[in-house]
Amino acid sequence: MHFLTFIRRRPGPISAGLTLLLVLLLWLSPVEQTLGQTVKLVYLHGALVRTAMVLFALSLPVNLVALVTAKENWLAWGRALTWAGIIIWLAHTLFSMVTTYAAWGVFIAWSEPRTRFTFNLAAVGLIIVVGSYLVASPRLSALIFVILAGVVWGFLPGMGFIQHPLDPIGASPSSAIRLFYAAILLVTFALAGLLVIWLQGRFTSQQPDSP
Repeated sequence: MHFLTFIRRRPGPISAGLTLLLVLLLWLSPVEQTLGQTVKLVYLHGALVRTAMVLFALSLPVNLVALVTAKENWLAWGRALTWAGIIIWLAHTLFSMVTTYAAWGVFIAWSEPRTRFTFNLAAVGLIIVVGSYLVASPRLSALIFVILAGVVWGFLPGMGFIQHPLDPIGASPSSAIRLFYAAILLVTFALAGLLVIWLQGRFTSQQPDSP
């Protein structure tokens, strides 16, 4: 509890420090023989995808408990995890256009199944964020969040590939590339956690008297 209080009292300096660390890691990260400097965009692209996926995975059990118990604390955490997942997915969707153009020369590779899924989920996620903000039913929102997380984890892992490699960083023979990517991923996780904690505090203060 003291840790959460500390985080909520200093969101600006902590987020600024983590962002600076992320930029520094990306700047110092090694280049790749084929992609050159473009691989640094791939580092961040992959980190954003995995971070959003982890948030959706965490949101599923939390929102299930919130749906069953209707307890305010669970409702706030479930909503915060889902919103953070959607926000990061939207950031990933926009950033993927930059990465795709740098790597393949097009902004949106519509032929890729994962690209279509990415943009469809971004649109649905944006609608869900707006809808859950306007609808005064936390339990209904929790149910929708459970379905969303189920769809993400039910469909995305099985999506096929055309040009997009399965795991270009993890399959790299370079230990330096893998280590820098792991560090970038950890910092991205930390920034996402900070966002979740901040959102949870906001939602708790706005929680209605009854679900």
